[in-house]
Amino acid sequence: MAKGVIQIEENRCMGCGFCEMFCNKGCIEMTDRVSQLGLPLPDFSSPEDCSACGMCAWMCPHVAIEVYKYVEKSSSTSN
Repeated sequence: MAKGVIQIEENRCMGCGFCEMFCNKGCIEMTDRVSQLGLPLPDFSSPEDCSACGMCAWMCPHVAIEVYKYVEKSSSTSN
C-alpha cells in the first residue's frame, strides 16, 4: 500500500534519471515522453509501491520532485 505520492515538476526536470536510479522501490521510470526542452521525463509508474522515503526528491539536483506522505488519522478518545 502506498505511503505517499510524488509530484514531478516537468518544467524543472532535466531528464538526468537520478530519481529512477535512487528509488529503492522502483516507482519511478524514465519514459519516451519529452519536456518542452526535448528532455526525457520520468513517470511515477508504481505509486502503490511508494514508501514516501523522499530519496527521489533528495537526489534530484533540479528540485523537480515533491514527496507527500499520507498521514493516518488517529482516533482519540477523551475520558
